[in-house]
Amino acid sequence: MVEVDGIAIRAVAFDMDGLMFDSERVAIELWRSAARLEGWEITDQLLLGLVGHSSAEGKRLLVGALGPAFPYETIRALRLSLEADYYRDNPVPLKPGLLELLDSLGRADIPLAVATSTTRPRVLPLMEKAGILDRFQFLLCGDEVEKPKPDPEIYVKTIGRLAVAPESCLVLEDSLAGVTAAHAAGATVFMVPDVIEPDRRARAMASKIFASLIEVRDYL
Repeated sequence: MVEVDGIAIRAVAFDMDGLMFDSERVAIELWRSAARLEGWEITDQLLLGLVGHSSAEGKRLLVGALGPAFPYETIRALRLSLEADYYRDNPVPLKPGLLELLDSLGRADIPLAVATSTTRPRVLPLMEKAGILDRFQFLLCGDEVEKPKPDPEIYVKTIGRLAVAPESCLVLEDSLAGVTAAHAAGATVFMVPDVIEPDRRARAMASKIFASLIEVRDYL
């Protein structure tokens, strides 16, 4: 057991993309490449807006900004194909300090879970290739909830399966959508920003903000 501001932490839930894996930058570039292959340009602002959101929300954002002619499903399928090729040929980029943090929490016998907006068919290969799947009691994925982040459903269910009080579950997140979901579920939230710096809303909801998982490990 560890303590955060006097609260006993009895379980930890991790987001995946942008938190454990340096994968958001890869995804952004693959979205850009896939769109260009179909003759479309997506601005950096729009691409950053996809971070932390489900496919359905991504579709709403892109079609809303680019118009009904934007071939979202075609470009998304092409991006997923490019992603499969990328991870077939390249290692999963782990965030600095991830393995050390997992080791530290393991030594403390803290139950761990993953709560990600990414779908299970995409999550499992990455977790297995990264060699960390067996570190977690379970994974809860985006295709296993009805309402995606920032709705709290995924964290309400994760905390329930971990069988701890909400405030005793520490959630590690990198995005505003994830921080919002975890905070609404009553969890203690640490934010480790990735490609987007925290705004005032994120700072108000996160108990702590760290520059890296190395800092999280050192704090705990």
